[in-house]
Amino acid sequence: MKNPINVAIVGMGQAGLKHLLAFKKLKNVQIVGVADSDKKILKEIKANHGFNTFSSYKELLDLELDILVISTPHRYLHQIGKDAAASGINILIEKPIALNLSDAIKLVNYCNDKKVKMGVSFVHRYRKEVLKTKEWISKKRLGKLLLTHTTMIFPQRDPLPKWLNSPEDSGGGIIMYGAIHSLDMLCWLINDVCVSVTAECGSNSYKDKVENFSSCIFKFSKGTCSTMAVSTNVAVTKGHTWKTNFIFQNGMITLFIKKYTKYVSYDKEIHYKSPINGDINYNFTDQARDYVDHINKNIKPSIDGNDAINSMKIVDAIYESSKTSSSINIKY
Repeated sequence: MKNPINVAIVGMGQAGLKHLLAFKKLKNVQIVGVADSDKKILKEIKANHGFNTFSSYKELLDLELDILVISTPHRYLHQIGKDAAASGINILIEKPIALNLSDAIKLVNYCNDKKVKMGVSFVHRYRKEVLKTKEWISKKRLGKLLLTHTTMIFPQRDPLPKWLNSPEDSGGGIIMYGAIHSLDMLCWLINDVCVSVTAECGSNSYKDKVENFSSCIFKFSKGTCSTMAVSTNVAVTKGHTWKTNFIFQNGMITLFIKKYTKYVSYDKEIHYKSPINGDINYNFTDQARDYVDHINKNIKPSIDGNDAINSMKIVDAIYESSKTSSSINIKY
C-alpha cells in the first residue's frame, strides 16, 4: 500500500470543491495540486486550503500523481481523461465522461489499453438510503420486480450556468447532467440493463438552449418496465424531489434521495431515514475512500468505465427516441 496517495483535482466548480473536501479528509491522501481556469477561484482555494494551484491541467500531469480527479464542464472530460491516461495516471472522472457515447467508449478503451484505472463519479450510489434500498432489493423478499417510476423535479435555475446551457459544452440538459445519475442508480439497484427506450425531451423556456424536461419509458432485459419524468423548470423556491417507487409482486419500496427509503409488504413496514451527521456530502468522502482503497489494492474500481458506457447508451437512446419519435433498442 502506497502512503500517501498523491491526488490532484482539475475543475473547481461545485462538484470539484466537494471532491477536494472529500479527499482532504482521507489520512492516506496528499492533495498536491488543484487546477482551474478561473484565477479568482484558485486564489480562494489557496487562501482557504493552502494547496498548490495551477491554471492548466497539463501542469498537474507533470507532478508525481497517483490519481487525477476530473470535474470540469463535460466538453473537456474526454480529452483530459485521455491525457491523464497517456501519462499513466489513474482517474476519477465526473459523469458523463464524454459528450457522446462514441467518445465515452473510446476513452474507456484507451484507459484499458494504458492499464489506467478509471473510476466514475456516480456518487449517489454511496448514499445511505440508496445502499439500504440495494440491500432490500438484493434479498428478493418482495417477489418479482414489475415496474419502477422515477420523478426528478428541481427548482428553476434562472439562468442556468453558462456552460450547462450550451449544447457544445454540456452535450445536453437535465438528461445529461441530472437524470444520468438516476439511470445509473436504477440499473445498479435492480441489477439489470435497459434494452429499449421511448422518450420525449423539450424545453419550455426560451432561455434554455438544452432540454429542461423529459418523459421516458424504459424496458429492461428481465421484463421490468420503468418510467421517468424529470424537469428543472418548476417554480418552487427550494428543495427538490428525486424519488423512485419500486413495485414488486408482494410489496413496494420507495426511495427518496437525501431523505429516506421505505419498505412495505403485506405484514411489514420499515422506514429508514437518511443519516447526515453534520456532513451532507458524506457520499463524496465515501466514494473517495472507496476509490483510493481500490487503487491501493490494484483492483478495478467499484464504479468504472463500463458503468459510464451503459448509462451513456441509455442517454443516447433517449435523445434519439425524442428526435425520431420512435422507440430505440439498445445493444450490448
